[in-house]
Amino acid sequence: MNILVKNYCVMVEFPDVSGAEHLEMLQLRDELAKVESQLTEEEKGLLANADGRLVEQAREFYEELSKFVDLTEKRKFEEITPQRWWWYLDVLALLPNLRKQELTSGVV
Repeated sequence: MNILVKNYCVMVEFPDVSGAEHLEMLQLRDELAKVESQLTEEEKGLLANADGRLVEQAREFYEELSKFVDLTEKRKFEEITPQRWWWYLDVLALLPNLRKQELTSGVV
């Protein structure tokens, strides 16, 4: 299994750890986006499940992240587009009952 996928899957299981670790998780997700087309179907499935977990717990992740980074400022400074949705946890945290299918299908 791809080590990036494996590490990301573990990281999304712990929304209550340090926001600094969550920042690393978002950077790891950026790396995964670069190689996503090269992942096996199994790895893509694991990634989708991990993404769903991140979305479902966006509020918890954002609460810790906000202690370390202003996501709005980071997005502006680095020109992060909505295609990198994981950098929008502050926005996702405000949405009621967002389902992972909506996110991954591009409905958001």
